[in-house]
Amino acid sequence: MSSSSLCSSVDVGNDPDIEEILTDDLVADIERFADYINRLRSALDSTTHVPDGETMCVSVHAALSMVSQSVRDLLVRYPIFKTSHVLMPVSQLVHSVKEINFDSASVDASKTLSCIEKLESAVGNTLRQSL
Repeated sequence: MSSSSLCSSVDVGNDPDIEEILTDDLVADIERFADYINRLRSALDSTTHVPDGETMCVSVHAALSMVSQSVRDLLVRYPIFKTSHVLMPVSQLVHSVKEINFDSASVDASKTLSCIEKLESAVGNTLRQSL
């Protein structure tokens, strides 16, 4: 599930009952999570320009840090996300980034991209189930 589908999977503009459940803070936190996931995905793309003085490794780890912080925020603020369905994909994502060999000529990010998809799906499904 892409982050754009994560945010658009719940159309808060059409259903007043959903608007009551989805507070502005929750929507903002989900959008922040989606933005950081996109940054991580972009950092893993070998065709993406890396700012001067940075390496792909630094960019990926910085983006992973933002994703981790946004997930921590979700866990602390919204108990619905404190499930193994969310925690396992987060752990798998961190481990997959640790396993990337940034020193090789071509970085294989396929496992990490798969972990990103699983995490997006877990967050989206958890949100949907709470509605």
